[in-house]
Amino acid sequence: MSDNTDVLVADKLVRHFKTGKGQTVHAVNDVSLSIAPGETLALVGESGCGKSTLGRMIMGLDRPDSGAVHLLGRDLARMGNRDLHTARRSVQMIFQDPSASLDPRWTAEAIVREPLDNFRIGTSAERRDHVLQLLSKVGLRPDQAKRYPHELSGGQRQRLGIARALATRPRLVVADEPVSALDVSIRAQVINLLCDLRDEMKLSLLFISHDIGVVSHISNRIAVMYLGRIVEAGETAAVLNAPQHPYTVGLLESVPRPRPADRRQRAPLEGDPPSPINLPSGCAFRTRCPMAVDVCANVVPPLRPTAPGRFSACHRADDMTKKELLNV
Repeated sequence: MSDNTDVLVADKLVRHFKTGKGQTVHAVNDVSLSIAPGETLALVGESGCGKSTLGRMIMGLDRPDSGAVHLLGRDLARMGNRDLHTARRSVQMIFQDPSASLDPRWTAEAIVREPLDNFRIGTSAERRDHVLQLLSKVGLRPDQAKRYPHELSGGQRQRLGIARALATRPRLVVADEPVSALDVSIRAQVINLLCDLRDEMKLSLLFISHDIGVVSHISNRIAVMYLGRIVEAGETAAVLNAPQHPYTVGLLESVPRPRPADRRQRAPLEGDPPSPINLPSGCAFRTRCPMAVDVCANVVPPLRPTAPGRFSACHRADDMTKKELLNV
């Protein structure tokens, strides 16, 4: 799934946490993925599946229990604090809630300038010029540079967060649910902005979302995550048009439809995911899966290739193309 030209290669990442009662939360279990230059990989799944924990490991904010994160060929997990600080110039993050991620005491100009000061990029005059160019690039007016976050709308605050993430000219941007806190009318504008900036600045993008419908407009590839594991991956159009894992089918059927009266051809997701503290044996999705058979309870299905560029962690992936099995 990767080669030596990839901007990011995550290899067999594992991250578990201990609760106050000594129980183990299996947040991320043996996850591998890669992102090529200029590519957008969408990481999708329900809340609590481990997406944000994976994003934090890729950012170098959280170290894995095992596995490696190679950013531009260097393993973040093996870096000391000084080298890790330098590496973070190449990977930046757009957060879910712009209101919570922007300092309310700073102006828009100061917020975007902070990473430039932090990494000592350019002279003072060059930093100011770069900040104003970035604010213009994300659609904010020059007079808004002196405004505070509370003086901006939700969409404008997220544009400000995007400008801050781009200030250091990163190679990779991790966007963690960047439109979920925005009004529906604003989401498309922000997604189109991210697409334009990605193409213009030749960015690689990890777009984390619980909404598989949103990512169809921005991603080249999709990785579907369930309870800490990647269960399906492939090119976006291929995954959306012919899913090869029952969980992906359920996510697609959970997307709201413009015409609610339209008949659904497949079963939407039912029930809640099991606790990551007490995972089911075998396939973690089997307790919600309409296609589960005996082997699903005993053997964890590996993420295996099913076609060129397609991967599925399902014992019955080969049956997923059969119409009678999709009409459950």
